[in-house]
Amino acid sequence: MRKIYLLCSVFAVCLTMLTYTETEAKAAKIVLGYTTGEAASYQSLTAYHHYINAAALDTYAFNQKGDIIGDTPKKQLSFAKKKRLKTWAVISNYNESIHDFDGNLASTVMSDKTARQHFTEQLITLAKKQSFTGINIDFEAVKPNERAKYSSFIRHVAAALKKHKIKTMVSVPAKSADDRKDGWSWPYDYAEIGKSADYVQVMTYDEHGIWSEPGSVAGMNWVKSSLAYAVKTIKAEKVIMGIPSYGNDWDLTSRKNSKLKQWNDVKALKKKVKAKPVYDKRSGSMRFSYTDQHKHRHVVWYEDEKTIAAKSRLAMRYKIAGVSVYSMGHESASFWQAMRKGIK
Repeated sequence: MRKIYLLCSVFAVCLTMLTYTETEAKAAKIVLGYTTGEAASYQSLTAYHHYINAAALDTYAFNQKGDIIGDTPKKQLSFAKKKRLKTWAVISNYNESIHDFDGNLASTVMSDKTARQHFTEQLITLAKKQSFTGINIDFEAVKPNERAKYSSFIRHVAAALKKHKIKTMVSVPAKSADDRKDGWSWPYDYAEIGKSADYVQVMTYDEHGIWSEPGSVAGMNWVKSSLAYAVKTIKAEKVIMGIPSYGNDWDLTSRKNSKLKQWNDVKALKKKVKAKPVYDKRSGSMRFSYTDQHKHRHVVWYEDEKTIAAKSRLAMRYKIAGVSVYSMGHESASFWQAMRKGIK
């Protein structure tokens, strides 16, 4: 009788633990860290891996024939697997020769059936060889008149990957409406892409950049409206919101000297120029001004621990799959602590 009681007790405890584990797993948010080929990315991954559960290696591109090019950061991939992180291979249409995303390159691999098929086969080969969880398609600067073609391309690639049990994630520009006049975001049909992809990573950063007028990288209202539109058109459990680990420094005297500033660089600059940061209520972001050694006036917009935590909370508010950080390599522990605070 005592043995039966003991066995029942053990069974009850195991059942409770199993139920807790399943519940916890369902509640857990995806925290995806993007890494580059830089040594700093590897250092960041090893230092802060316990804050993430997935890593996306942004080191791959392709050519007009559909050949996948770029090196696998083996140390990063090996470490990520050792820590049991989900791993994603990021494939972008970034063209090193023009130092920008190449819409013509994207068009070629989408339009040419031979190139498209070869590209797809190459993705499968890469994923299998390196045991990636999935492929993250990051095509930017897609031509406005190729909206339907891009949706069809994603449908084709996702279906092929699925046959081999390889997940598909698609990165898309943030937007709050489907506006034909917006040539940057119009090509991305959220509804159609969402039907095909396992996850859609909404790039809720670069609201402003050094190519634009000064402003927040990820203003609160802008991010909210972007997520509201995303969950309206895509299943919320597929949506991942982007969080920037950088800010921007505008040289108001000579715009050509404006630069993106990484998290740690912003902190160092604040200290160097003895800045007096101001919280901008409208955007929920931070900014400060200073004059450099050449008498040039600057304004820096960035996120700090408080604003990162506040924006991370939106993942809970909109009940989405999780968050992504672009990118790992130049951030401190305080960044990750703030992000974790937001999604708990």
